[in-house]
Amino acid sequence: MSALRSVFVKGYAAGAHYNHGGSGSNFLCLPEDPQWGIHIAGLHSLKHEGRVYGVEYELWRNAGTSTNNVFDWGSNELTSRGAPCALCYVENRSTVVMMPARTQCPTGWTAEYGGYIVSQAHESRKRGGYYCWDGAPEIASGSGVNKDQSVIYPVEVECGSLPCSVFTNGRELTCKVCSK
Repeated sequence: MSALRSVFVKGYAAGAHYNHGGSGSNFLCLPEDPQWGIHIAGLHSLKHEGRVYGVEYELWRNAGTSTNNVFDWGSNELTSRGAPCALCYVENRSTVVMMPARTQCPTGWTAEYGGYIVSQAHESRKRGGYYCWDGAPEIASGSGVNKDQSVIYPVEVECGSLPCSVFTNGRELTCKVCSK
């Protein structure tokens, strides 16, 4: 019996503000149809609550060779646009793993998707998670205004503790999500 892949949540990538301390360190996939419980309306000024913001692509390219974009964005301009997300289920597979610095799955494993590792900026005042972002990303519906709230960047290697003979300085890390 072959595996059945299905998306069970479609939504918006969200995370903490790129330049604020506190809140969560990982990104979330917020559904398009949130369900609310008891709540107090409005943002509170005591700054005791965590905050979450929509994630924007923070990619740039100059007229020349300077760029930090490794994604295949086709005709879409991704810079400062909102990032969508999906949570998927793969039937009959018990293990799903994100493999950094890989473009292929090991023999006997099935590729679910692949792309590049992304995270918060390295000079951010907090740490976030590393995530495998699809190599041909999409844009969240209704986005397009640059808010510079929660942002993602491609992750690049800095060798030194990592052997420079294996990990080239400044090279963006690929990833592959594999299941078995």
